[in-house]
Amino acid sequence: MTVRKRIAALVIVATALACGEQAPPPPEGAAGDAAAIPAAALLAALSDEQAEGRALYQSVCWTCHGAGGRGDGPVAGTETVGVPQDFVAGDYAALSLAELEHRFQASLTGDGVDPEHPHMRTVVELLKPDRFRTALSYIPVLAYPSGIPGSALTGMDLYQTRCAACHGELGDGQGHAADALKVVEPANFRADTLVAAGDWNGVFDRISEGGRTVHGSSMPPWGAALSETQIWDLVAYVATFDPGALPAVPGPGP
Repeated sequence: MTVRKRIAALVIVATALACGEQAPPPPEGAAGDAAAIPAAALLAALSDEQAEGRALYQSVCWTCHGAGGRGDGPVAGTETVGVPQDFVAGDYAALSLAELEHRFQASLTGDGVDPEHPHMRTVVELLKPDRFRTALSYIPVLAYPSGIPGSALTGMDLYQTRCAACHGELGDGQGHAADALKVVEPANFRADTLVAAGDWNGVFDRISEGGRTVHGSSMPPWGAALSETQIWDLVAYVATFDPGALPAVPGPGP
């Protein structure tokens, strides 16, 4: 079997296996309005091209690059795929579509081969260049916000399962378990000094160390249960509660 056929088969098989593993849809707000939740509002604000790009990413690209764009998909590390690009760790959140196309020019045009990711040319041939460009348009959204080594969209899922009960779905400290915390109320991220100042290392330390950073707080030290990557994803999501502290939401670009 040729390399091209192996790659095509790998993508098709991985996509089929992924059908039951895709990330759940974004949660809805308390009033059934998805836009009430910041990262969900980001999804609601996608252009038609970015929304189509999200669908393409979730059906094909994530098998290598991972649901959160960190290069940890189910076929990452195989002989054919190698180590996929980590979109969150780089500067992808700040790139326009034209800049993204430049990054992937060898794959798009066939003018040379990316020595680290030679299989990408075959992926472009399978998707066709126009659909590949559409998939590229979603990458800055996946990596948003820039300047924080985490993904708000990935952190949204963690926040809902780990944090919302106390801090509230809207980050206002009004979760359903907040009344039980009599000594120190849960932080209101919408009026938080660290968030407002953009002190993301401080937010990371607070999440990691828990109540040890706030006298009397019953918040657990999440550093004992979550990886650094997961905590940075939470930081990225918490950052969306104060849009004034963030760069502009990425657009489709020229």
